[in-house]
Amino acid sequence: MSDRWNLASGKVICHDIGKAGSGFFIGNEGIFITNNHVVTKMSIDETGAIRLDYSRQIFVQIAGNTYRALLAIDENSDRPVVYDYAILRLNVTPRAFFEVANLSKISQGEEVIAIGYPLDFGEPIVSKGVISAIVSRPSHMNALHRIRTFLTDTLITYGNSGGPLIRASDGKVIGITTMSHEIRDEARERLLRYVNLPGIEFMRPIRDLIEFVLKYLTVGFNYAISIEYTMDDPIF
Repeated sequence: MSDRWNLASGKVICHDIGKAGSGFFIGNEGIFITNNHVVTKMSIDETGAIRLDYSRQIFVQIAGNTYRALLAIDENSDRPVVYDYAILRLNVTPRAFFEVANLSKISQGEEVIAIGYPLDFGEPIVSKGVISAIVSRPSHMNALHRIRTFLTDTLITYGNSGGPLIRASDGKVIGITTMSHEIRDEARERLLRYVNLPGIEFMRPIRDLIEFVLKYLTVGFNYAISIEYTMDDPIF
């Protein structure tokens, strides 16, 4: 990975809500992008409504340095939640940042690169693949809205959320890596349904093994949200 990419991306840590993910700089004014679900904690209130609480202790680690980050989006707006992006502001002049690609020129089959901090890695991890398809799918946060996403075979897993998906040909960002394909969740549900059957408590060690395996499971396809929704935010 080039030094420029290393300096333009970082690890997002939210101490107060116990969450972490990845992110990246856009422009030279300290604007840092990640997923909304990285910096929020979801809960259900007494009325049964979904409640999202934003972290108040957001830190970004970049090339060995740690910076305090502040939310730049409107916390009362549903837009960042629906399109699963968060815009942070760091009081620092980036030593490197990503440019946004011309999104009308993205094609199926193009090579792409994902950068992030998956699992417990403290260093940025790079993986490479192709754009398998460009699809419009219901938002995973609100199915009433549809979002343009890139389906890719680029390897991502827990902790990659919020990192950049980059077009390999010019190094420009096209999307925000967001989540795994639904098959992974279905596999987890099926396996846990089996080990939770009555009368098989003695198989608890097998459940622990399944949980460990699923933590590292990859199924070949993952989603990245088009960067266009972030760039359409009023902050820009």
